[in-house]
Amino acid sequence: MNAFLREHAVSLVGSTLLHLLAAAGVLAAAWYVVAPKITMPATIDAYIAAPRPARPAPEAPAPQPVPQPAPQPATPPAEDAAVREQKIREAHEAEVRAAAREKAAEAEREAEAAAAKRRAAEADAARKREQAAAAAKQKAEAEKRRVAAVDAKQRAARETYLARELAREEQRIGAENSGLNDRYAAEIRARVERAWIRPPTAKPGLRCIVNVTQVPGGTVTDVKIGECNGDAAVLQSITLAVFRASPLPAPPDTSLFQRSLKLVFAPDD
Repeated sequence: MNAFLREHAVSLVGSTLLHLLAAAGVLAAAWYVVAPKITMPATIDAYIAAPRPARPAPEAPAPQPVPQPAPQPATPPAEDAAVREQKIREAHEAEVRAAAREKAAEAEREAEAAAAKRRAAEADAARKREQAAAAAKQKAEAEKRRVAAVDAKQRAARETYLARELAREEQRIGAENSGLNDRYAAEIRARVERAWIRPPTAKPGLRCIVNVTQVPGGTVTDVKIGECNGDAAVLQSITLAVFRASPLPAPPDTSLFQRSLKLVFAPDD
């Protein structure tokens, strides 16, 4: 039963009853009009008389047809109020259950859509993590190879440098053992002494330790006087003499070249 029938059930029943009553009234009125016209024949007293010529008997009037009322649709008996109320309640409960089922189905569809969306997001996140891990691994391996290459290059450079220095040291030792180093030192002392201008305060037996810094080619870049028995004028004169002697003589063997030299300045010896 839909909502329209539930709402207008009483009105429909009342309207049906009114139509039935109206139809009954119409039938009663029709019968009242037609009934007087139908008469029964009167009783005729019979007697014996001389025969008369027969007369044709008058024809009785044809009976008028009685109008029949139009057939009315059968009307179901009015339902009991409690039964109607029960049906209305059952129909309402059925609608409520149907709405609840539809709502539950909609919620289930939404939950399934949300779960599918979540699964897709999780799969995408997992794929991105895998890609990031693979990229990080490749980067780490590339960095490891680069560091290994740098280490190998530095190790090779150190080994080459050490080998070269070892060879130069062996060469220098050989040159020193051959007396070339002494000759080289004597040439430097001689050039400095020739460039020295002896100050009046210089006493006999002068002996000073002179630390000289030079670059390849013999150019002097720094002079520092260490232990010395001379005064300030003597120290100044020795420093100037070393700079005037620049560039210093080249060593007879390249292995004897040293950037830092320690000279013993003793002009009176």
